[in-house]
Amino acid sequence: MIEVPVLVVGGGPVGMSLALLLDRFGVESLLVERRPATTTHPKARGCHPRTMELFRIWGIEDRVRRAGLPQESDVACWCESLNGPLVAYTEPAPSLHTPAPRSIVPQDAVEEALDDALSARPLAQVRRSTELVSLTQDADGVTARVRRASDGEEFDVRARYLVGCDGANSRVRETAGIAMDGPETLALMANHYYRADVGHLPHVRSAIGFLVRPRDRSRPDVNVLATGPDGDRWLAVQKLREGEEPLSEERLIQDVREQWEMPDLKVERINVMTWRMSAQVAQRFREGRVFLAGDAAHRFPTAGGNGLNSGVQDVHNLAWKLAMVLSGRAGDVLLDTYDSERRPVAQSNTDFAVRNQTRIDEMDEAFRRREEDPQRWRDLLIDQNKQLHSDGHTLGYIYTRGAVVDDGSPVPPYDSQYYWPTDRPGARFPHFWLDVNKTESSIDWFDTEFVLVCGPDADGWDRAGQDLAASAVVPLRVKRLPHLLGPLSIGREGAALVRPDGHVAWRARQAGEGAELSAALGRVLAGGTLAHATA
Repeated sequence: MIEVPVLVVGGGPVGMSLALLLDRFGVESLLVERRPATTTHPKARGCHPRTMELFRIWGIEDRVRRAGLPQESDVACWCESLNGPLVAYTEPAPSLHTPAPRSIVPQDAVEEALDDALSARPLAQVRRSTELVSLTQDADGVTARVRRASDGEEFDVRARYLVGCDGANSRVRETAGIAMDGPETLALMANHYYRADVGHLPHVRSAIGFLVRPRDRSRPDVNVLATGPDGDRWLAVQKLREGEEPLSEERLIQDVREQWEMPDLKVERINVMTWRMSAQVAQRFREGRVFLAGDAAHRFPTAGGNGLNSGVQDVHNLAWKLAMVLSGRAGDVLLDTYDSERRPVAQSNTDFAVRNQTRIDEMDEAFRRREEDPQRWRDLLIDQNKQLHSDGHTLGYIYTRGAVVDDGSPVPPYDSQYYWPTDRPGARFPHFWLDVNKTESSIDWFDTEFVLVCGPDADGWDRAGQDLAASAVVPLRVKRLPHLLGPLSIGREGAALVRPDGHVAWRARQAGEGAELSAALGRVLAGGTLAHATA
């Protein structure tokens, strides 16, 4: 039997992110993944600013970004064919509130970057071609039976906690007896990943993807998505009827040549993947010592690109809490806040994605009728920005209950498009540059320690933070602002206690003393007041 503090089941971007995070916290983990290697399919195609901020802290942002499209390509295009006319583009999203703007990068490149990073982490053990067979749990831990594909040998793993990051058809979720709420099938889809070198065309790097809606209704609609910076690999998304098979390779080649209007174009199908578009959230993210994250916990329509991003942020929320509990610095009740904080965000993401899918459907019909009603399709084109310009949704979620000390102050109004930075408890601490060359961001402070951010004149809070850090109750650093650089309400004499995941845990808007800070930290580690998050 192998014994390990945390067993991670599933080695996609969510599971690998968790293993990487646990290593950064000094926690040993074992990751088992049934596939022999990282994915060979693009799958998700975009990392939101919050995810890229984490990659920046983990040291992989530059590598991930190099595998994506140019920043100005963060738009969608409606067209009649891939060779024109290109009728309508959305506009690039602004990136004012982050040091790490969104990247249009395929999932296979993200997985490769995470896998390489994990290979250098001593506390993260990865076993591929190894699958979960069963699990049981008791008051002290989880016993999992796993099977090695190479020879069929089975062995047991004993862990304090198990995290299921094993995707939409999660074996962990099934074994733990956790049901899903919401429709399992909104549509049946097929992704055709193919190679066709059209990099010589000036427009191929101009968009995330092209929504091809031919004037001739006998020709099929298709979404063709760029998957890299070179203009030679593409993803054609086919909607299937129940029981329909994906296009054959011969038919795909014919369709691709028609879509590009290049009868002699060399086309090679790399692989094909079928999947169900769903809108589901698990009824709970925790069952005893078993947790769910990523697609195992929630399944969204792809519009808005929340799947991979939500999963990475799930484990970013969970990892520091596991580290606090495993080190004895917090009780098990802290882990209950994972569900109370992240599940409402998942439900909000589901609703957002469903609405985005409706936006696309409405736009498609208006595009067809644009000569009859040009104003409507132009209005709907502008409305697409509520999907593609989503900083308010992806950066602005606030945990109003959980591992926070809520001060009762107003929550900024929700707007998917516009992000209102705030140091309110539960919010992501705002980004602001710390140097004139814009190389260091406030976001860079938050990694594996609590941080007490003090105002320029907060001598008392500075001393209290230094004393608390010396007591080693939790890893803690003190940061003193030379000026009130960001949109902060702590004032010159106040302070904000920020969790390792970058969310504000507690805030004081005036001078105070150490006892108040210690009490606030104790309340955070005790799980605060459990309720729901506002997203």
